[in-house]
Amino acid sequence: MTTRIACFGELLLRFTSPGNERLLQTGRLDVHFGGAEANVGVSLARFGHQVEMISAVADNALGVSVVTGLKAQGVGVNDVRALPGRMGLYFLETGAVRRPSRITYDRAGSAFATINAADFEWDELLQGVTHLHVSGITPATGPGPADAAREAARMCTQKGIRLSFDGNYREALWKVWNGDGPAILRGILEHAHTAFINERDIALLLGLPLEPRNDA
Repeated sequence: MTTRIACFGELLLRFTSPGNERLLQTGRLDVHFGGAEANVGVSLARFGHQVEMISAVADNALGVSVVTGLKAQGVGVNDVRALPGRMGLYFLETGAVRRPSRITYDRAGSAFATINAADFEWDELLQGVTHLHVSGITPATGPGPADAAREAARMCTQKGIRLSFDGNYREALWKVWNGDGPAILRGILEHAHTAFINERDIALLLGLPLEPRNDA
């Protein structure tokens, strides 16, 4: 059986300060596309798998550029919708010596974050798909993406599709719209065949006390 993988999540623009410069130290930024699910999709495509991205981008030149860049990496983009709104952005400042790397997000109100669950016809989108990958970031971006991710997970179980889930609990994103992150992610996790998730996120989702880590 041919493996056909779909990835559902937000496509972002990443602005990176050159080398190990501080953000806007010299007023220059390198621009790339990114996103947790997109990164997985590109990696799988490079390994020779058939990959399709399911997402929404801004209906403008920035959205076109992101989709073009993803397609150039061998990822299918037929299921990426262009909608009114803006692209989500994030800014990366690479660390140096003892200074850690730092990421600043600017993604509130993006075209993806404001989608409606009804924008995605999962019965059609998952036709012929054998594996679906989604991360905990996707439902954290807004109520529409959360409902869409939950429906996609349910459809995977119904259709016998293997669901890959990356925990990625982002409290700051959930707080933007007062989403019940643990409950929503728990509902997605129960449909997963494969989970990439650490012990702290598992404890959070299950309402268990967090065990202190041994740093020795």
